[in-house]
Amino acid sequence: MFNIGYVKNIVLILLCFYLFSCQNISNSSQASSLDSLSILIQNDPSSIDFLKQRASIYLKNNNLELAKTDIDHAYEIFKNDPELLLLRGDLYFLLNETRISKDSWQRCLELDANNIDCRQKLTELYCLVKDQKCTAMIDTLALLNNNLISLDLIVFLKEIKSYSKAVFFLNNLLSRSSDDKEVLSLLAIIHSDTSSFNNQFNVELADQYFSKLVRLYPKNKISYYNFGKYKQDIFQYNEALKLYSRYLELDTSNKYIYYNMGFCFLQLEDYNQSIKAFTEAINLDNAFLIAYHARAYLYELINLPEKAKIDWKNCLMLNPSYIPALEGLNK
Repeated sequence: MFNIGYVKNIVLILLCFYLFSCQNISNSSQASSLDSLSILIQNDPSSIDFLKQRASIYLKNNNLELAKTDIDHAYEIFKNDPELLLLRGDLYFLLNETRISKDSWQRCLELDANNIDCRQKLTELYCLVKDQKCTAMIDTLALLNNNLISLDLIVFLKEIKSYSKAVFFLNNLLSRSSDDKEVLSLLAIIHSDTSSFNNQFNVELADQYFSKLVRLYPKNKISYYNFGKYKQDIFQYNEALKLYSRYLELDTSNKYIYYNMGFCFLQLEDYNQSIKAFTEAINLDNAFLIAYHARAYLYELINLPEKAKIDWKNCLMLNPSYIPALEGLNK
């Protein structure tokens, strides 16, 4: 009789063998490339092209010292090669010598002002160290690159509260890839930010992007957290609880989910469920001070002063100068 299970096992074995072989071929090919480049460099030690190629392989394999040897050697030979300067900047950034990275990418742009890769790297470095030139660099990069910039730079714009620019660049990215999870997430977060200074807060767009995220990526738990927190912030507590519950279907180890659920139940005046949620948060972290505070408040609310005192004392064990606990015990 034809045994389907046997055939499946054979297929799995062959697949594993194929993947293992591919890995070995890849490693073998890379080793062969290194050997070939080493011979070429030995025959022509002043070839920066061969040195760059070998350094790139070393860099890809995180062999930073070997990469540094080749890059430094190539740089001694010729200091005005944009590709080498880009590579040198990358290497020294990984070595945490950002001054050399900056100098390398700046020199690259002096040689070729339209070099997008060098401009991208230098802009990201300026933004990383919060240099005042950062925003102007972003504008120039966008102008030269069809209004496309990296997500890292868009996050920086969000952090400095330049929400309109951030949304503009995100929409450009979304027009090229409408299902991009990171872009959708950032758009959802910006449009759902209820801060008074956020001119991009938009209930309809926030719902639209969050709904699309959870539909396309149902296993992405952080989307349920962010969507739930947004619903909580706009006082839609039942909706928030549904989303937090969906998070818990994927992960029950996040104390903040239970804390937020406790807050929502409190607002809905479901005090027993609120106490239960705060207790779950404390079970996950017995040093979760604000959860003890919230539970103590609830115990007082439902006229259980002795239990409230225990939680106020727990607060003081964690912070002896915690004023709400001191006030709670002196009632």
